[in-house]
Amino acid sequence: MNNQINPADMKDFDNPYKIALIAMADGTGDLHTCLVSSLCNKGTDQMMFGEFVRGISKQLIYKYPKTGFLIMSVSRDFWIGSMDFTHFVTEGEDYVRMNEYPLFRFNTYFGVSEVHYANLKKISDRIKLNMPGVIANAVRVMATKGLHAGDRAKQVLRPWAKKFLSGLVTLKFVAYMGEDGYPKLVPIIQAQTASSSRLVFTKAPYTKMLSDLKNGARVNVYGMSLDMEVILVKGTYYKGKLGLGYVEIDKVYNCAPPKPGWIYPDLQNDAVDFSNEPLADASI
Repeated sequence: MNNQINPADMKDFDNPYKIALIAMADGTGDLHTCLVSSLCNKGTDQMMFGEFVRGISKQLIYKYPKTGFLIMSVSRDFWIGSMDFTHFVTEGEDYVRMNEYPLFRFNTYFGVSEVHYANLKKISDRIKLNMPGVIANAVRVMATKGLHAGDRAKQVLRPWAKKFLSGLVTLKFVAYMGEDGYPKLVPIIQAQTASSSRLVFTKAPYTKMLSDLKNGARVNVYGMSLDMEVILVKGTYYKGKLGLGYVEIDKVYNCAPPKPGWIYPDLQNDAVDFSNEPLADASI
């Protein structure tokens, strides 16, 4: 890991048409992961991104500034790292430049409203996505995931989400708290659902990178397609049989518009009793 960005990588970071994820603590003992495609470097030791839509993540990065990130380029190279968020601006050179990106400039409804800055803690070298390794391990997961199904009667994921998270074309990334106290993001595209409540995967082909993922750790898995279908699941990681591991899913979050929010557990709707409420004045 490096404490500065390689100048040769800066062109990839400056391209808004990439995958960029940020993971942060959420104050409940879990992590939250969000997609921020504008994440890029400012110089060799600072990161920044333009806020396009206001969400919970923009609040969490200042409450819990120790964050992890993953950037994946269109050529399937990726980098992982960590950073500390410091401040944001609503004007200036970076603000103007981000609003001139085609991704935001030609959007009729929204532009970048704020630019957020973080000090780089560390970053990996360029890593080539190991698709042969991913495919080989996906076959291994497919052949043995039935051993990790657990309670098949437990309904956590809805049918669409269960199928979506099993697809090899679905990009999946696991986030957990690293030994250094910073969230860590690693690709696990080989992951597949064994049941409605369990997601099974191998640490290979990134065994070394996932060596500090411990049995019983709280994790989340961010799943997305290139059609911008996304879902976030949270749960506990357990070591399984035959060198596999699985996530016992207990929370499911829809990240996508028009209505982001929790899918599981279901929110209870309490009845409201209006019988003792005074009638509204019709003249108002």
